[in-house]
Amino acid sequence: MSRHVALLLNNPFTGDSRSWKLATSLARAGWRVTVVARAREDLAAREDRDGFTVIRVAQPRPLSWLPAPSLPVGSMEAARPGGPGLRARVVDTVGRAAQAARYLLLTRRWAADIAAAVPAADIWQSEGLVTLPVALRLRAMLGGRVVYDSRDVHVESARFARLPGPWRRLLARGERRWSRSADAVITVNRPFAAALERMLGLRATIVMNGPVAWQRPDPPERRFHARFGLAPSTRVVLHLGALQPHRGIEELVEAIGLVDDAALVIVGDGGRKPAIEALAAAMAHRDRIHFLPAVAPAEILPLTASADVAAITIQPSTLNHRLNTPTKLFDAIGAGTPVVASDLPGMAEIVRATGCGTLCDPGSPADIARAIREVLDAPAEVRAALRAACLRAARGPLAWDRQVERLLEVYAGLEPGRRGPSVRPASRARRGRSRARGPSGDTG
Repeated sequence: MSRHVALLLNNPFTGDSRSWKLATSLARAGWRVTVVARAREDLAAREDRDGFTVIRVAQPRPLSWLPAPSLPVGSMEAARPGGPGLRARVVDTVGRAAQAARYLLLTRRWAADIAAAVPAADIWQSEGLVTLPVALRLRAMLGGRVVYDSRDVHVESARFARLPGPWRRLLARGERRWSRSADAVITVNRPFAAALERMLGLRATIVMNGPVAWQRPDPPERRFHARFGLAPSTRVVLHLGALQPHRGIEELVEAIGLVDDAALVIVGDGGRKPAIEALAAAMAHRDRIHFLPAVAPAEILPLTASADVAAITIQPSTLNHRLNTPTKLFDAIGAGTPVVASDLPGMAEIVRATGCGTLCDPGSPADIARAIREVLDAPAEVRAALRAACLRAARGPLAWDRQVERLLEVYAGLEPGRRGPSVRPASRARRGRSRARGPSGDTG
């Protein structure tokens, strides 16, 4: 009988491409896979997908006596110039603290609800910090092993960075305790692994968000030209992903006005979408900015291949953003589409090592435009070389198949009778340094 892995998500599993890749690849490797996602009224409680099952369980809210005001859409705007004033910032901060307190008290019930809906698993894989204590509770109830997929430097991410100091310290202590209780820890890149070693005192295996195997058509379909009636000579700059604060989308909207014969296509949804649409409508070059809703993970590579350049202009607003290597970076590489990326430690290492594009100052629309022109206005042979560099990296050290092999090695080490757990505290001499070697994030 095949072994069972349950991926525990704090989202409804509609656009989580890493979890989709994990579920699909693990199922193909012979695992019985259950994706445990959060319930949403418009989504089925159970779905049978391509080789795996999705079960959606509502996060319980039993503590009505604990005040936790609803946060306004795009509440992180309080940190932006011209954003809401002191009162809005106080509401935001108090609300986040109350939500954190409520969460710590409901973990046991959430785990019990999941245990009632999901068969016992050999591996409970927490896809982020929020579901880590839930995974640990499920292990105590039903057995199995816990793998912590630390996709972010959570305490330094936008979601938690504005918590009051005492709450952040409590969360940091919780993550340290919970992660050391896991049987294995994985993360997405070398900078994150170094941060985990420094902050949590443990070593993690790197399983990057590498691109899945995909054959780029030659030439690719010009989907955006057909969809928006663009002239054949118009070059397409793509931003794909959640429309949230500090993603540099506003700067990109301004920058496209400084690039001749180019259109910007923004694909995605999120709390910032109305504000970004309003900003675009106010621009003199509004006719060159287009919007599409979020697409399913399987559609991302064909869509990205239709663009001439993929722009990833994340702002350096948190440590998490500075070290991040977003999935959209690897999607662009996998699609053979050159990138313009923020010159931040996480992304810069990948871009320089692969030669897949150029870097920019994400806070400067003028410099973003400069980087876009550098790609779009390059001679044809240079643009072809950029595309080839992307595809070489996608089929080589960054390939998703290689990342899955690394994850399966972690799982093999957790089998009954094998030595474990595999979470090892980092020695003081090594603390602050990653185990990784080389730009691909290969571990030693």
